[in-house]
Amino acid sequence: MITILSISFLISITYSQFLRPTEDTQVAIKSCGIQEYLLPNIYQVQGSASTIMEPTQATITLNIEVKKVQAQEALQQLANISDKAIKAIKEQSNSDLKIQTNDYQIQPYTEYDYTVTPANLIFKGFKANSQLTIETLNISEVGKIIDIAVKNGVETVVGVSFDISKEQKRKIKDNLVEHAIEDARHTADVVLKEINMKIVSVKSVVLNDGYGYDQVGVLQQTVTVGYVIASIDQ
Repeated sequence: MITILSISFLISITYSQFLRPTEDTQVAIKSCGIQEYLLPNIYQVQGSASTIMEPTQATITLNIEVKKVQAQEALQQLANISDKAIKAIKEQSNSDLKIQTNDYQIQPYTEYDYTVTPANLIFKGFKANSQLTIETLNISEVGKIIDIAVKNGVETVVGVSFDISKEQKRKIKDNLVEHAIEDARHTADVVLKEINMKIVSVKSVVLNDGYGYDQVGVLQQTVTVGYVIASIDQ
């Protein structure tokens, strides 16, 4: 697996916040009614790191729907289709699968009778639904699994999502946090040098929301680091 690590940073700074007026300028500023800006106690910088990962697992969501006059008949046929599809998928798949059946629903359904005016709603029976969720570590079998399910009575493919394992995410996140903090430190050093300031210590580190794996395979983590700063001469 090829991992491409890219480091990016985002920082905004208002230079007026770093002005330390002399006594004479303080008097002039106050006499003009202008707000006085001094160095902040904590200088906050955002750092980020990201990496591109190839997916290692896929989740397929399928929907089964049955319409029958009797509720029991609808439920029975729903169970038969589900069992048949699961059995066929397990027998014909070459990978270890995790299959779950969930979201069972049954409700009356009606249709409009357009042979009369105005059209009337007529009770037609019961509609039963359930979903199959199939997780596979062999993403090359996604198409094959869907074909098997459709041939065995499944009518709708709700969706297919790709991801990496929780263990992989945990390890990668730790690495991204380290690089994001390094990115923030580098940015702070560059900016503070230009205004004759330096970092004294780290006051805080906040992991920003938004860490995750998207459909194009990008994992990203941003942090906000608060630094105690002082003049280089101190």
